Amino acid sequence: MNETPTTFNLIDQPWLPVATSEFQIREVSLVELFQTWETLRDIQADNPPTTLALYRFLLAILHRAYQGPCNTDHWEDIFEDNGQGAIAYLNQWRDRFDLLHPDHPFMQDPVLPLDKAVPIYTLHLMSAADKSYVFSHVHEWSGYSISLPQAARLLVRLQGVDITSLRAFYVGQSSGNRSAVNTPTINAANVLVRGSTLKQTLMFNLMRYDLDAEIPSVVAGADLPAWETGYGGKPQKAVPHGYINYLTFPWRRLRLFPENGGVSQLAITMGNSLPDQVALQQWECGVAYREDKPVRLSLTKQLWRDADTFLLSAEKQHRPRIVDWLAELKSEDLVDDVVTLQILGLSADQAKPLGWSWEQFSAPIQYMTDKELAQALKSAIAIAEEHQQVFRSFRGSPYFVLAEVLKYGEAGRLASALDGEARYWATLDRIFPELLSALPQDGQTGADGITRYGFKELPAWTDKVQAAARQAFTESIESIRNYQARSAALRTLEWKLADLRATPEEKNAKKAKAAAKKKGKVSQ
Repeated sequence: MNETPTTFNLIDQPWLPVATSEFQIREVSLVELFQTWETLRDIQADNPPTTLALYRFLLAILHRAYQGPCNTDHWEDIFEDNGQGAIAYLNQWRDRFDLLHPDHPFMQDPVLPLDKAVPIYTLHLMSAADKSYVFSHVHEWSGYSISLPQAARLLVRLQGVDITSLRAFYVGQSSGNRSAVNTPTINAANVLVRGSTLKQTLMFNLMRYDLDAEIPSVVAGADLPAWETGYGGKPQKAVPHGYINYLTFPWRRLRLFPENGGVSQLAITMGNSLPDQVALQQWECGVAYREDKPVRLSLTKQLWRDADTFLLSAEKQHRPRIVDWLAELKSEDLVDDVVTLQILGLSADQAKPLGWSWEQFSAPIQYMTDKELAQALKSAIAIAEEHQQVFRSFRGSPYFVLAEVLKYGEAGRLASALDGEARYWATLDRIFPELLSALPQDGQTGADGITRYGFKELPAWTDKVQAAARQAFTESIESIRNYQARSAALRTLEWKLADLRATPEEKNAKKAKAAAKKKGKVSQ
């Protein structure tokens, strides 16, 4: 039987999972991380939600330690300091990073009693709270236990990426609301700018932090991380004092109950939440917004289909603010010409976790600094999205005609069974990176001095999209032996492709002709 230590300080004890330059995974302490971050590749936790939560935690440390960066010069100073300021800050607040501290254990509320505790396996493995076990089939009586480093990572994850659920009442409460809300990262497409080293990744995501300019948010009072002020107290509706406070907001009340050198039980109740009608957008810097709503994480949609939302700000659409800051850093030549965006998070339906996602794509940073180029990319994506209607089952569509001739009944079920759309997107997945690289080279500067893009590449992309749609649909109906049905469907396909290929002028002329024809029939 292992004895439980009386202290486990995260500043000195290894607990952060990192990938080395040799692609080996090992655990490091907070101090070692900032001492060696130039030689480490990235954070590699057991799952993307934990990885995301750890990055946000580390960014909060950097913002608090350096009180910035307030501008590009300050960003360079932080980069050159190479983590020494962060290490000094950690040592200053050493006792607040002790997982087992008797008075203020790290990210915990020490007043929570054992009778508020639950078996830790459901939380650690993210199984559904209603016992449907989306992710886990571990039995409640299996004696599941985790190590202290795992427990530390779990605390960070629960405060940063956790789904809504009914929890125990807080101490002294016996009625009222006890539902822990979704943390803001749930269902959102959280953007992380990736560098070639852990240091670069953290620095690229270190948002401009200027209190005087109220960037990235208004500061009301002292903008402190929750580990300085405490993670305890009766849950309440509260507004974060600023960006650092938001990154460390106590969404949960937690307490570990270690025994035999590990942890098998954890007390958890609802924590703080935001007042009604208070928008997260004023603090959140790593999420794109469309019509003031965060762009959602998709477990089925290809990432590149939302690439424009991560790269372009337009009417009713705003890219993540960290991308705005990255463009500013590029203006000072502080970042590379090609940028990699990683999108990660956890998708859930109420209290049921549906799945997590970890995807990334690379693009020339010119897309972030040249609005006309990003607009051309948006047009290219719109062309691909528009062509997906070829695979729908509405009246007059190829699949509808196929079902009609076959007397199949419901065209939607036939379209779903044949699934030509999956083939279509799989083809575009392969060729989209070529467009991403070629589009910046296809610019022409007009008399107004504005460079516009896509004069050659967009028509060529349209041809490729049409070829992909044609091939995908044709392959999807190869098993249909009714020649008449196949021929009718393929004729309808070509008609639909011709309609999609038409220029706006041709489409308007066609509509005018149809309207005139209809008017003539009425007058007769």
